[in-house]
Amino acid sequence: MSLDVSGFDELVAGGVVKITVGNDHRLIKLAQKLPWTEMLQLAVPDLQRTEKKHWWMGRPLRIRIHLGVYVLQQMFDLTDRIAEQQVRDNAAFRLFCGYGLLKKWHAPDHTKIEAFRSRLTPETQRQLANLISQQATRLGYANPAELDVDSTVQEANISYPALVNLLVKVAIMASTVAKGLNALCHEGREHYRVGLTHLKRIALYYFNLKRKDASSEILKVVQQRLWRETYESVLPILQNLYQLTDKVQTGIHWPIKHAINMLSTRGATLLHNVHSYLFEGVTNTSISSLHATEVGCFNKGKLNKGLQFGRAFQLGRIGGNFLVVGQCTSVYMPDAQSLPAMLRLHQNLFGPSTLASVATDKGYYSYENEQLLIKSGVADIQLPRPERTLDAPPETTPWPIRQELHDRRAGIEPLIGHTKQGGQMGRSRMKSDETTMSSGYTAVLGFNLRQLTRYLSGEVRLKNDKIVAISANEAQIDRKLLIMLHLG
Repeated sequence: MSLDVSGFDELVAGGVVKITVGNDHRLIKLAQKLPWTEMLQLAVPDLQRTEKKHWWMGRPLRIRIHLGVYVLQQMFDLTDRIAEQQVRDNAAFRLFCGYGLLKKWHAPDHTKIEAFRSRLTPETQRQLANLISQQATRLGYANPAELDVDSTVQEANISYPALVNLLVKVAIMASTVAKGLNALCHEGREHYRVGLTHLKRIALYYFNLKRKDASSEILKVVQQRLWRETYESVLPILQNLYQLTDKVQTGIHWPIKHAINMLSTRGATLLHNVHSYLFEGVTNTSISSLHATEVGCFNKGKLNKGLQFGRAFQLGRIGGNFLVVGQCTSVYMPDAQSLPAMLRLHQNLFGPSTLASVATDKGYYSYENEQLLIKSGVADIQLPRPERTLDAPPETTPWPIRQELHDRRAGIEPLIGHTKQGGQMGRSRMKSDETTMSSGYTAVLGFNLRQLTRYLSGEVRLKNDKIVAISANEAQIDRKLLIMLHLG
């Protein structure tokens, strides 16, 4: 093998590069099969809600460009800046976003990408995720007759909510407000001061003791000392917050205004709850973060996972390995109470008489859920009952079919893993509760888009229609025989 070392003594300069993107490109195939009109209909009501109520005035928003960037961003889990860079440099990305279709096409700035995404409500983004599963069904890649349901936890973008850390964060917020009070109300004199260095040393001393397996009594004494000194520093600032109310309304003082809001609400409540816990023995863990309010504590008892702090999502897998996501009506989304909503979601998406088999884990069992599935006309049901004596009628589905459904339900676990790995379902990068929930929905959207692309590019091969028909007929015959044997 010979070596060519030419090109090292020449300067790189700009030039013209001709790139051909064929119709067999993955993104071109995806763009040709996406339901752009339906996606537009879902997005337009959100985009028409503006502050001045005059959405038809001003610079036009080219929705086709931004919607294409939004789809690519969720599909490849791109940040706003990287999405902007890719649309500027990647020819396939440009074509996907409507290059050549619009007269005045342009690559949007990353700030506009973020603004467009923020205007879409979480519910709209959830509907977009489920729309891709509907489109896969229309194209023949998904089978909505099968439904497997499971839940997963999305961790919020917060640090571990240790009591000591939260107290130090309250002190940091108070320090920001103290600087504002000194600058705006006392002509720069240090009238208010929070000893952050001293408080952080106490927190570090606590963690060193905990690392050395100190007793709980000693650790509690250190926590009580930290609370006292934090409260002593924060109380004068809390009592004089009113002095800044009229002086931080302008945009230049937004960090101080944000710190005031956090300190006066979440910070004050946290100090009260910690006092009740340390000095009165009242357990109150309602606050896990100062900036995130919708955060729950989950312990699934798995070896590789400890406590998780975030929110739960209910996911449904249909045949063909596409996901549908239910609406998050609470932080915890209990399994048994969420199953009827998942059934209604399936009926709204795919029709009332489509569902033929349902499989869940034992957390979804209740007598009412079992009767609901039977009344809904579901032929094959795998709803594991708890290991205790129940005064319930016999199972309507034979054991061999329930065992097959049990094995099929296990297939949703790797799909959830791919959703976490390829998006923000595992841990959100967002700060607010609303955008954190949206990032969970868009993680499902990204997974469905990647799955649809795999079908369109031929990575997943469909079975022959005749083989499918024969196998379905044989399965129906086998089921009748199993029912006869079960009843006999």
